[in-house]
Amino acid sequence: MAKTKELSKDTRNKIVDLHQAGKTESAIGKQLGVKKSTVGAIIRKWKTYKTTDNLPQSGAPRKISPRGVKMITRTVSKNPRTTQEDLVNDLQRAGTKVTKTTISNTLRRQGLKSCSAKRVPPA
Repeated sequence: MAKTKELSKDTRNKIVDLHQAGKTESAIGKQLGVKKSTVGAIIRKWKTYKTTDNLPQSGAPRKISPRGVKMITRTVSKNPRTTQEDLVNDLQRAGTKVTKTTISNTLRRQGLKSCSAKRVPPA
């Protein structure tokens, strides 16, 4: 599901003002050209938090910076046999302490999958 364009602070405040004036959600939506569900969400947020500002999102920030992600992706693309241990050491030298799992998750997010080399009997 794609993220939609955010409403301006003025529009959100106007929705709250119209709601306090006694207008219905559908009437407010028609007047301002906004979906009824959006109007309802803004009113619910205002009733709960007494604000229409954007609130901080939950979750921890990424451990590896976007620059570090590019470095890892570039290294693996050039040499597919690079191990996760090598990548952990590279990032540690750059000043970021991460685990193999973090490296694996980052590579998967970039569309790179891990695989094992096939064992071939000596000829």
